[in-house]
Order: sequence, then C-alpha cells, then structure tokens
Amino acid sequence: MNRRPTVVAVRLLTAAGMTALLASTACKPKAGGSCSGTAAVCTDKASALFCADGAFTPIACRGEKGCVQTGTVVDCDESIASEQDPCNAPDAIACAPDHKEALRCTDKRFVLDETCKGPTGCKIDGSQKISCDNDIADVNDPCHFLGDYACTTDKSLVMKCEGNKMTPHNTCRGPKQCKIVQSAKQERPDFSCDDSIAQDGDACDTNGEEACTMDRKGMYVCRGNKFGSVKPCAGGCIYDEKTDRYTCKDTEDGGAPSPAPAPVLPKRHGRR
Repeated sequence: MNRRPTVVAVRLLTAAGMTALLASTACKPKAGGSCSGTAAVCTDKASALFCADGAFTPIACRGEKGCVQTGTVVDCDESIASEQDPCNAPDAIACAPDHKEALRCTDKRFVLDETCKGPTGCKIDGSQKISCDNDIADVNDPCHFLGDYACTTDKSLVMKCEGNKMTPHNTCRGPKQCKIVQSAKQERPDFSCDDSIAQDGDACDTNGEEACTMDRKGMYVCRGNKFGSVKPCAGGCIYDEKTDRYTCKDTEDGGAPSPAPAPVLPKRHGRR
C-alpha cells in the first residue's frame, strides 16, 4: 500500500480492558440482577457482567483478548465494539468491527466519536493507543481537531473540521481531484485540491478565484465562498496549470479571449 505512515493521527486511549473484583455470591449472576461494589464475572469468552448502579450490566468483550477471569479478577477487552454496546469505562475508546469508526464510551454506551474511512482505518496498538485514519471522510462526519482537513470518499471535495463536523471547504472536481499529501519537511499533512472545474454552488475557499464549468463552456467566479455568476465562454474555458490562469474565449472559432484582470490564485494547498 503506497501510503506514508505519518498520515495516521494517534489519539490516546484509555485502557481497553476493564478490571474488577468478583463479588462472592451464592447464585450465578444474571443481567439485571442486584450487585454491589466492583463485582464482575465473565459469562463466556466474549462477554461479561459488571456491576453498575447496583445491577449487573452485560458488557461485550469483542477485542482480541476477549474476557479472561483469573481467580476473582475479570479482564474484558473492549477495544472492538459496536455502536450502542454497553460500556463501563467512561471515555474508553474502541474501534468498530469494520475498523471504519472510532467509538467513545459516553453515558455507558459506545457512540460514534470519529470516522476512520482512510485506507488504514482504525487500529489500537499494544500500548492502548488508537490510530484513526481520518484523511477520508464525508460531509457532517464527526471530527475533533478544528481546522483538520479530509477528502470525501469520491475525492471531489476537500472538507474542513468546523464545529466538530466535517464541512465543505473547496470543490476538487478537476482531473487531479483531492489528495492528502505529506512532505518530509512538514510535521503535518497538507491537502491538494484541483478546483479547475466546478458546478454551480460548489464550495470555494478564496473569493475571487475562478473555475471552468463542467462542459468548459463557461467560467465561474467564487463569491461568498460558492462558485456562481457563470460567464459564457462560447470558444471554451481554458485553464493553464503552469501560469495558474483561466482564459474565456468568446467565440467558437477561437477568437480573442476576453480581457481578464490578474487572477486571484486559488488555494490549492492548505496547511493542516
């Protein structure tokens, strides 16, 4: 897999396994049964019962280590979980079974914390650190780091983390689409976005920048961070990558292009 290892952002993870003492009881514990203190018991290799608020609560132990009981000590590996699975360790983090999501224990249930749709997905290492490849995401996916960037699944849009949700930042409908790139000199990745062509209403990050229409018969201008105000180009809209200039030809026979002011250079790379 051609992928730089530094792309994956490492997040600290609370211990995937929970440890508690099994309370002595004459009856076999059951879900919902009364309990006290830190009572716990493995019910099979992949599940356990933990005492919470005076009642035994079932906990899934989907991680590789499963549920292990040594004497009176119970260890439940919660590193793999599904949404709405019960949990007993506030703010514990787990990966979803398909490794495309990171989940957080909130109000005693695992809920979606961040999507990990990049090639390396969600992983938890031996030191209980989680890595979530969030370089690929979709609009409104949850995110944590304000100003963080991601490409959509179809690579037609670069998004920015705002208000803990991925929001449209700049369209990338050009041939080179959206990419997350890493330079050896940079600690954090940048994005590369080819916005040489666009559709009406597409997001843009620099007011005044231009883009050709999809059929290249017109030219858009970014206003209010959206591409619109199309200018007809009967002879075609041409983008010169070397000079980063757009030319709008007025006639189909290739007549003289419309005079244009010095271009506003689009922000094709954004610092993370």
